[in-house]
Amino acid sequence: MANEQSWELDPSKFPKKLDLELSAEAMEQLRTTAQRTGRSEDELILEILDQALQRPQPSENSGQNRPESHPD
Repeated sequence: MANEQSWELDPSKFPKKLDLELSAEAMEQLRTTAQRTGRSEDELILEILDQALQRPQPSENSGQNRPESHPD
């Protein structure tokens, strides 16, 4: 007999809903890009988020947050 649980869906792997608030300018740029490329606004938003999340994040020890030193 086959394992009856092998067909069950895992809700933790379902896509999650995300609500965003964008400025009017950002929305207009998104609409313009969607019209120019023939892609949906949702598709463009997903791509933008994915690209941003793929970038390496600066670590706290990278010196990014240290004040600049000026020679006397």
